[in-house]
Amino acid sequence: MLRINPKHCLIILFLTSVLAAQPATAQENHQTRYRSGDRPATQTLLSANVRHGGFGSPIYGVTSINGTVVMLRGTRGAWIINLSPRHAIHLGLAWYRTRPEADAVSWPHEDINRPEIRTEYGGFEVEYVNRSYSMVHVGTQMLVGSGSVRYEERNIDLDKTRDNYFVMQPGVNLFLNVTSWFRISGGLYYRHVTNARLDGTGNADLSGLSGILGFRFGRF
Repeated sequence: MLRINPKHCLIILFLTSVLAAQPATAQENHQTRYRSGDRPATQTLLSANVRHGGFGSPIYGVTSINGTVVMLRGTRGAWIINLSPRHAIHLGLAWYRTRPEADAVSWPHEDINRPEIRTEYGGFEVEYVNRSYSMVHVGTQMLVGSGSVRYEERNIDLDKTRDNYFVMQPGVNLFLNVTSWFRISGGLYYRHVTNARLDGTGNADLSGLSGILGFRFGRF
């Protein structure tokens, strides 16, 4: 026959009462605050204070292709997510192209004149900006995408006259707030190229440092 210890019953009854009272107290406090207009804030993944914006920017710079210093030109556009006054994320697209062309290196075809080579690349960019409200502030970014390299002379007598490659380009930027809608950016990037297979150039020849100047117009 099952024997019940009165002491154990009292302990179980006490604990049950305590646990049952807490939700009731919380509900009462919630109702009191709700009636008084002091409704507790709803917890969400993203704060309701997140502000959004965007910008477009022409890009000008210099870089090295096949050991030759060439100009870079391009465009950028991004969606701005201001997570807080101190932290912002930019998600967008960018495209870069070189001018003028660079000479091919280690040219293996003696019966064909050494051609000039041009390249362009672009892709998705993500950028982190710290304290964008300050007149001068900094940010870091990463581009992941693809590019193409080809001979300037399209009628060159070779089976392969162009190739595509994968590119990653990390960088750091320094910003100057000129107005509330216009900012100047100066950056230093490193372009890392892989899978480039074209006579007269290669991964190491297409990789290199770039100095970039940008003019950003938008809602920040």
